[in-house]
Amino acid sequence: MLKDFLAALYNKRYSNILATVAIIVSALLLFGAFYYPFIKSTFSVEFPDWLPNWFSLHNELEEWVVKKGRIPVGNQYLLGIIKSLFADGSFFLGIIIFLFSVVFPLLKIVLCVIALITAQKEGVKNKIIKAIGYVSKWSMADVFIVAVIIVMFKAKGFNFKFTAEAGIYFYALSAILSSIAILLIMHKYESETVS
Repeated sequence: MLKDFLAALYNKRYSNILATVAIIVSALLLFGAFYYPFIKSTFSVEFPDWLPNWFSLHNELEEWVVKKGRIPVGNQYLLGIIKSLFADGSFFLGIIIFLFSVVFPLLKIVLCVIALITAQKEGVKNKIIKAIGYVSKWSMADVFIVAVIIVMFKAKGFNFKFTAEAGIYFYALSAILSSIAILLIMHKYESETVS
């Protein structure tokens, strides 16, 4: 079954169409990942039984811990996370996450579009294919970025939880579809150079 799927995927007649559809959907999903929340974080403190909850003391303490600890609670957006890294002075991490979660995915999409448009111009296409090959080597960095963001939201000793929201799914699907588009474009290019 997988072999039949891959054979259909690599069919020369349909590879440009499939790559075009994959890259368009990938671009839409990437913009969806920027627009929709990436994760939703919640925070709660479990108080001992001996600490009474007079005048909503527990809620007040919890809000104080969140405010003083600058713990991000609620919907977290990818671009908002990057912005908060810069605001907190974590410039190196902010730049790395911006490069690998925004610049490289957009660059992959743009290069794929250019490769599909310049299909007939051999000199230009060779340069674009080389650039795609270089950029696609960084594809696993997309997955790494999601892992880094998850690690950022870990807090020991508290009930700090996060749930995946639509943005993270859009981002993952965008990365998968852009990788499929790159695979199709590279395969077609290699089969054309061999022929």
